Order: sequence, then C-alpha cells, then structure tokens
Amino acid sequence: MNEPLIKIEHLQKKYQDNLVLKDINGEVQPSEVIALIGPSGSGKSTLLRCINQLEKPTSGAVYFQDKDLTQATAQDLSQLGEEIGMVFQSFNLFPNMTVLENIKLAPMRVKQMNEQDAETTAMQYLTRVGLAEKAAAYPDSLSGGQKQRVAIARALAMHPQVMLFDEPTSALDPEMVGEVLAVIKELANEKMTMVIVTHEMNFARKVADQIWFMADGVIQEKNTPDELFNHPQEAKTQDFIQKVLTI
Repeated sequence: MNEPLIKIEHLQKKYQDNLVLKDINGEVQPSEVIALIGPSGSGKSTLLRCINQLEKPTSGAVYFQDKDLTQATAQDLSQLGEEIGMVFQSFNLFPNMTVLENIKLAPMRVKQMNEQDAETTAMQYLTRVGLAEKAAAYPDSLSGGQKQRVAIARALAMHPQVMLFDEPTSALDPEMVGEVLAVIKELANEKMTMVIVTHEMNFARKVADQIWFMADGVIQEKNTPDELFNHPQEAKTQDFIQKVLTI
C-alpha cells in the first residue's frame, strides 16, 4: 500500500465545553475517494475543515504528505493550501467578478501565473465542468448548480492533489444536484483524491472507495460502500442506514 496522502491521528476539536470531534483517526490514500456520512451535527464538516486547517484542532495531528499541518507555519499552510482544494456548500464566488475572473484570481495571486496562462487554465476547467459559454457571465446570473460547478472549476485550476467537498449539493434545488454530482463522479473516475461530506447516499455508494460513518463526534465505522450499506456492524450505523434507506 502507498504512503497515505492524508493521515489523521487522535484528532480532537473542542468549542468551549463542547467536544465536537473525539479521537478521530484515519488515512486517505492517493486516488482514494472517502465519503463522510452521518447525521447532522456529527462532526463531518468540522473534520473536513480541520484537515485543511480552516479550523484549528484542539489536539492531535493531521499529516499531509508526512507534514503535520497542526504544527505548520502560516507560510507552510499557504503553500499547502495550493495542494488541498476546497468546495463549500455556499459557492463563495465573488459577485463583482465574472466567472472567468473568479477562476483566474487564485492562480495569478497565489501561483504568480501570468494572466494569459491563468485564462487558458480557467477556460480549460470551465470547459471540463461544461460551462465554457458562461466565462463572461456574473455569478448572480447563474443557477445554483452552475455556481457550484464554477466553484469546482476554481478549485481545480490550482491543480490540487486532493479535493475536499463540504456537502456540495445541500444548497441546491433537487433538479440541479445531478449536474454537480456528475462532475464529481468524473473526477473520481480520473482518480482524483477526494474527501466528500454528503447526504446523497446513492452517490456515496457509487463513487466512494471507503465510507466513514460519523456520529457523536466519532468515526463509528469505516468500510467499503457495499459492506457498510449492506452489512453495517455498529448499532448506530445500522440505525442510520435503516433510516436513510427507507426514506
């Protein structure tokens, strides 16, 4: 087995007296897709934000390519930020910039890419998510699904080694969910390393190599989609699977 790209050891996150993450351990191998599932409030999004240090863990370690991010300097984190792409629920696009400008911004500012190369890269990824014709449009004129696909293109334009998705379809109308999931599925087929917080169980089942089921701030169970959905071992997993698959 390869060295893990991400390794999480004894991770805890506390907000005052509220222990949100309790002794989280896990590894993400290169080209692996991990789906984080579980009830709301179980700590899934907090775990994702601790991986890329948007949230500072209270204790424990998060290794990315053998470097402990919890001990990294601001400069180290800035450089590592280029390697870890993040797609949020709420798109986070700049409304006063065109789609193309939104995507060009980070490669030019962070990677010091010249404008022509940044534009070529931006168009390449816009084409990849099926939105080349929207390059000159402003975010307000796009549907939710289109905004999320632009957000994915923006993250990909930095050429990250891993992509983190925090419930990428939860803010979308149902008819737009499929177009975003199709892009993520394509990335999975291309062996992009991904960690995805999702409530879309059928999607998790199809694209993930491993499912991590979280409840009460703990990873209760890890397994392949087939095993976890068809033969859950832990009582909390069984209860959750029964509820979500009978809705």
